[in-house]
Amino acid sequence: MSLVSLSRDQRGRFTRTASAEPSQDPVPSVLSPVPSQSSTVTPSGTPAPIEPAADPQSLDVPGSSHSGPQVGPSSSQAVSQVPQLVPPRSPSPSSGSSSCSSSSSSDDCTLPCHTMSSTTPSWINPGINKPPVVNARILKPHEYVHVRACLNRHLNHKDISDPYSEKARNLTMTCFQSEGSMNFFDTNAEKFLKLSSTAFDDVIKAHILGSDWVEIVTDTMDSTRLDDVDERSFDNFYNTISSLNRLLKNSPGHRTEDSLKVLLQQNISEDFAHFLHEKKVLKSLSFTDWVDKATALDADFRRFERPKLDRIALLESKLVEASKRSGASSHYDNGQARQRPFTPIENTSSRPASSTSYRSSNNSSRNTQNSNAFGVPSMAKVKEDQKQFDIYMKGEICRKCRNWMAGHFAAECSGDKPVLSVPYRPLTLDDLNTRSR
Repeated sequence: MSLVSLSRDQRGRFTRTASAEPSQDPVPSVLSPVPSQSSTVTPSGTPAPIEPAADPQSLDVPGSSHSGPQVGPSSSQAVSQVPQLVPPRSPSPSSGSSSCSSSSSSDDCTLPCHTMSSTTPSWINPGINKPPVVNARILKPHEYVHVRACLNRHLNHKDISDPYSEKARNLTMTCFQSEGSMNFFDTNAEKFLKLSSTAFDDVIKAHILGSDWVEIVTDTMDSTRLDDVDERSFDNFYNTISSLNRLLKNSPGHRTEDSLKVLLQQNISEDFAHFLHEKKVLKSLSFTDWVDKATALDADFRRFERPKLDRIALLESKLVEASKRSGASSHYDNGQARQRPFTPIENTSSRPASSTSYRSSNNSSRNTQNSNAFGVPSMAKVKEDQKQFDIYMKGEICRKCRNWMAGHFAAECSGDKPVLSVPYRPLTLDDLNTRSR
């Protein structure tokens, strides 16, 4: 049986040879042309020729079933018809990373599919069956009020009637899941279980609100306004102030009903205060009567009066913006007229001073005249002294003009901050009693 074999000459061209023995002429495994002049020299990177005895049927084609490859006059055509063996290449870093990213079954190339959220809520309410979970180390007073409310509902659901029992205290300390809180309560748990109810509450507040928690809660009460609460409802406003005041129970900052009434009257909106005045709701009413009447009238105020006032405020804001734009378009500094927008600098040396310099000179002259005057402390300084602030509340002192029994709010005060000719002296209870007579 005749066989057709391919052989390569010294020039690297392929020729067809017919032979009866399959092992007469060796057939190289790589059939691509090489630049060497001798067939016995193997270039670097090219596999060495393999004897046909190892694989006699790799390139031999039987003549009875297939015709031999057609070798044309050009060696490039012969190369295109003969299969070539490509040596394996090491994968590049980019291909390796792409293959790793595309393959989901590889353990070495598996990438994380999820990342931890960067925003964690300060606390979570998992429902009535579980106590609340506090993730933050420090809470705001409003947040701590909500946490305590959820915890009390959970204790009632578990039929724990005593909120200061050992079981209830352990549940309270378990709520705080931050690293600092867990270490703090784990170290001092046994000591905290033996404290009195008031001391235990103070420890929790000092840890979660801050060491100066009395001042923090007091400042929060003073800065909370009716327009800041949900729906600007007086009922929500009253509940918010009352819950914060409940945190101050058994502490020097706890407000009495009279002091709480003054705080509510000062922190309601000016529009609602005028509305109550029109409805003959006197400030001198008892705490309970004043709160009840204000709550009853609040629904009508928010339903009928509030939309009108909001529309008026929107129109006023638009007018202010329009006036600012018109004023900015017609403003020229240093008194320059429209006809001379590029006046040389040397020509402006003899020009009168601008309005800004005139105002600054007037202010300097006023400061010179008032150099021997004394001022009153700011309300921030007054609030630092609880006794002084209580006198302000009970004496109904205006926060602007500082008049006793002023009968108006600081927002509607037309007076100025007083200037004293002698140094300021802190107020005393005798001053309050004298003014109350």
